[in-house]
Amino acid sequence: MQASNAPGKIQKPFADNGDKQAIPVASQVGVADGRASYTDGFPPLTRTPIVAGGVPPFGTDMNGILNAVTAIQQWQSAGGTFKFDAAFATAIGGYPKGANLQKADGSGTWLCTVENNTSNPDTGGAGWQDFSGGRLLGVQIFTANGTYTPTAGTKSVIIEAVGGGGAGGGAAATSSGQLSTGSGGHGGAYGKGRFTSAFSGVTVTIGAGGTAAAAGANSGGNGGTTSFGALLSCPGGLGGQGCAAATPPFVNGATPAAGTLPSGANIVGMPGQPGVFGFALNTATGPGGGFNGNGGAGGGSMFGAGAHAPNGTGARQGYGYGSASSGAANPQSSSAQASVAGQPGIVIVYEYA
Repeated sequence: MQASNAPGKIQKPFADNGDKQAIPVASQVGVADGRASYTDGFPPLTRTPIVAGGVPPFGTDMNGILNAVTAIQQWQSAGGTFKFDAAFATAIGGYPKGANLQKADGSGTWLCTVENNTSNPDTGGAGWQDFSGGRLLGVQIFTANGTYTPTAGTKSVIIEAVGGGGAGGGAAATSSGQLSTGSGGHGGAYGKGRFTSAFSGVTVTIGAGGTAAAAGANSGGNGGTTSFGALLSCPGGLGGQGCAAATPPFVNGATPAAGTLPSGANIVGMPGQPGVFGFALNTATGPGGGFNGNGGAGGGSMFGAGAHAPNGTGARQGYGYGSASSGAANPQSSSAQASVAGQPGIVIVYEYA
């Protein structure tokens, strides 16, 4: 058989508007002479000559039988399947292995994995597999605060989130023979988790990037916490330290502190990458006062690299959600330098049937 051999579809059940009899299951022999049933079909009396006491078959029975059969064919031609029916399951001794039933809410199908199954899959009955579950329905991305509304049919979600990146430290004004180099901010924490309930209508909060350090030996602001309701929370990265003017060589910044781990990350979670020290080796003579040092590079996140270390004047911004800015750098005999803000966080929601 080939695909081109497919028969025409039944658009209307036989005798849909005609006279017909609802066919009973039980035998009608001795109950209603000559009436058909699913047990006997047309009884022997309809095949007995009338002169010998027989009864002719009823045309409404024929219409009723063909109507019942073709109504099912019409439903199947339209792609319809059936839902679990406890009475039917009992009558046939249970659904066979491999049977497909529509879910009660119409959102997918159940696959029967055992023979003679009378359990109800819609109430957690055994021997059924969610045949349509697990497919990706959609992806929602939040880069600003909001409320999550699931796509219809969503049964579970996987959430990825990152906190806001920290801002690098500022650099103080310098005199001849001095340099200043702020340390870089930390990247925001990353978390990934799967959730099967309590996700509809939750508040989504996007952690802001850390506030830029004001010009001078000022520390950068910490990144804000990104959260998906109470299910997943990703702290922002720490801000970098500011740097006072000093004669090289020197290193600016304490030992990089470990970032805070996310909560609710039941798949994977990690702190953001720490920022790097600012450092200065020496000053140089020549036009522009010279410079031999760097502001500290910013820490990266799972969504982008941190800012690279500036060699010269000023600070640089990170390159992705949750990434940190660098510390500011300042050559000798220069005015104080501010840093720049860290990058904000993000929430990505993967929706599954």
